[in-house]
Amino acid sequence: MFLLKNGNHKLSTDIAIWNLPRTSCIGKGECYKFCYAKKFEHMTQVEHYRDFRSELAREPLFDKLISLEIKYKGYKYVRIHECGDFFNQTYLNKWKSIANSHPKTTFMAYTKSMKLNFNDLPKNLIIIQSYGGKWDSLIDETKNTARVILHKEDVKDNEYLCPYGQSNFTKCFECCKYCWTKKGVKHVAFIMHNQGRRIIKR
Repeated sequence: MFLLKNGNHKLSTDIAIWNLPRTSCIGKGECYKFCYAKKFEHMTQVEHYRDFRSELAREPLFDKLISLEIKYKGYKYVRIHECGDFFNQTYLNKWKSIANSHPKTTFMAYTKSMKLNFNDLPKNLIIIQSYGGKWDSLIDETKNTARVILHKEDVKDNEYLCPYGQSNFTKCFECCKYCWTKKGVKHVAFIMHNQGRRIIKR
């Protein structure tokens, strides 16, 4: 059984995904009420999938297991936490170690765990600070940020509007690679979709 999965309805199959339960989001705030990942929690298979990975993430050899799979599958892009977040420093440091072990692979994660130490990140580990949590005051605007907004008119001058939900959207990394760009500081805005099928997380 492989630990990472390839893509979903939003992300290209070129992207490997690692998920945890929503309860791992230690910095959650109002976002927890409308988190898109909530709608899958009634599915027993999804619940077991996330719970198993939550236990695995706490194992001493977690970073070694993930590294072996990345090497075996040849993944070039890994999305950390389509659901979930960095729940403590030890776990975050394991992802730093994984990224250091695979310099040709790009890792990307949004986070509200602003109480953790995100200094000394590998160049191939892109962290985007996400507004809407209980530690928003700790967000450093000189680094990558993300916000959920209600309307296009709410986009700030320095923000990039994610095309998800727009007519030209196909899949993340197919029509847009903004969040995966290693160079420069990124400020991205997502329009919240809460119309039955779509609810944007970050």
